[in-house]
Amino acid sequence: MTPDVVVDIGNSRMKWGLVEDGRIADVANLNFDRESWVRQGLAWDLDQGDCWFIASVNRPVFDRLKKTVGDATHIESYRQIPLELDIDTPESVGLDRVLACLAAKKYAQVREPFLVVQAGTALVINLVNAAGAFAGGAIIPGSALMAKSLREHTAQLPEVVIDKPVAPVPGRTTRDAIRTGIYWASIGAILTLRTGFCDSEVLPVFLTGGDAELLLGSIPEPVRHIPDLVLEGILLAAEARP
Repeated sequence: MTPDVVVDIGNSRMKWGLVEDGRIADVANLNFDRESWVRQGLAWDLDQGDCWFIASVNRPVFDRLKKTVGDATHIESYRQIPLELDIDTPESVGLDRVLACLAAKKYAQVREPFLVVQAGTALVINLVNAAGAFAGGAIIPGSALMAKSLREHTAQLPEVVIDKPVAPVPGRTTRDAIRTGIYWASIGAILTLRTGFCDSEVLPVFLTGGDAELLLGSIPEPVRHIPDLVLEGILLAAEARP
């Protein structure tokens, strides 16, 4: 089944993808305000007959959106996603992680392990193993969360914004030192785990999320930036349904 719209509902915002000719043709980032949903529907010329597939663990927001859009299927369990999970507690895994890994598999050139890195509110480093299964990973705070934590839990450290790559040199001010520390903590986690997860083999990296472009230039090849992996995963999950 090919949907007309796919949606990823996050903690505070959502992302819509318009599907045309079996691919995501346009993307919109929206908040939880119904008026913004209606405006976006008008911009894309959507109607009540369109088919929606929505991934979310936020049932109340899904229910509100469904009342607005009509025909909507809720992806709320890993069992609805055609990807094997080789982990201890599959029922507890974030569906966005599984969907991103499902989508990344179609970009992998050969059957080999690889990482899918989601650089957003959290920095999530996922492993797809040589058998093509989701095999867990690591989760650490994203850059904004690290910066906020330092500000809120220290007496004098300021909150900083990291909006561009940071050179690996000592910060000569407190703000620069914080930026250097946060940025290279993220890069260091990715580089360490891309070899640590698979006995020192340098794994290919698929990078997605709001901070992906900040990190991209500091991760050695092989690395590929794919902005909308979760939406692509929702589309693949929908197409796999009878």
